[in-house]
Amino acid sequence: MTKPSSRLTPDVLSAIAERYDTDRLVVSTAYADGGTEHLRGRLEGGLINQMEGGDAMAARYAIWANAVRDNIIAGMNALKAGEQNEGYQHMVRAANSLSAFSEAQAYLDPLNMGTRL
Repeated sequence: MTKPSSRLTPDVLSAIAERYDTDRLVVSTAYADGGTEHLRGRLEGGLINQMEGGDAMAARYAIWANAVRDNIIAGMNALKAGEQNEGYQHMVRAANSLSAFSEAQAYLDPLNMGTRL
């Protein structure tokens, strides 16, 4: 069975990059999942799919990215409401999840550009 080719053309990529290159918040609706819970599980799903060469890798990473985004938005909203501790917790969770992704990629990078701990 032949896999369909990517429909992400340079023009589409440019339009996407331009849409989000702004100082105002723009929330993607490409994937409905997200939320502020399950960061670890969503990240692990993407990483396992990547390790196994699975077809769902891009979708799993997109859903994980939405969860990271939703934690950042929740943190922003909490900070705006004066809830410093809650806002900080959401921001830390988002930052830590991004760091976990980066660290895992050091082990999966075929060019070995990252530092493995």
